Amino acid sequence: RENDGICAAIRALSLQIPKIEQIGFPNNVWEDIINRKQGLVLFTGITGAGKSTTIASLIDRISEKQHRRIITLEDPIEYIYQQKCSLISQREVGRDVKSFVDGLRAMLREDPDIVFVGEMRDPETIAMTLMASETGHLVFSTLHTRDTTGTVTRILDYFSSGKQQEVQNQLSLGMAYIISQKLVPKKDGTGRIVAMEILNNNYACANLIRIGKVEQLYSQLQTRTRNRPDEKMITMEKHLATLVKEDKVDLLEA
Repeated sequence: RENDGICAAIRALSLQIPKIEQIGFPNNVWEDIINRKQGLVLFTGITGAGKSTTIASLIDRISEKQHRRIITLEDPIEYIYQQKCSLISQREVGRDVKSFVDGLRAMLREDPDIVFVGEMRDPETIAMTLMASETGHLVFSTLHTRDTTGTVTRILDYFSSGKQQEVQNQLSLGMAYIISQKLVPKKDGTGRIVAMEILNNNYACANLIRIGKVEQLYSQLQTRTRNRPDEKMITMEKHLATLVKEDKVDLLEA
């Protein structure tokens, strides 16, 4: 409420989940993600960066092609999934479960193949999400961080210094990808396009996380982007440069 009455901030969502090809993943990383059997795929970015839409597109494609048991925990539910090949249960925090932690604890007893945790907001949710990723589940979640390497630091900052080594070990073993994204206006003025930074938690990155040398992750990301395209990593700068080269984004916007 405010002085003149009730006010609201409203974010419009399409009723249709976009096809995964429309999202614009560089290097078709989505193909590797949807075929994974376990690991945490973490999407980061500011509010309104399209994280939920990207995850919805991945889940929808999995549901089209694979027989999987999928459970989502959301606050609130944003997209309604159609039942296709997969069996999908959507649960809303505050309505169906008390909290993300309670919902995670309950859903893991049901042995799902894929879990979507709407947001990792606190140490307990992060710990449960990491545990799920280590125990044979493919897990999607989000954080409000601006880049891939800063995401690892943010996660560790949720925990006391005495707990951080354990979390570093969990991240090094359970993390599959960190994908930071933002929406950039298209050059033709017809909407916005996704720009992504993608960190594949390969052996080198996992080792840096495990030993606490998080500040070296970005250097690893730059090197792998340049020299190892097969690992499907990309910096935000590289993806923006590609979008400019393809005439999809104006140089000043990039």
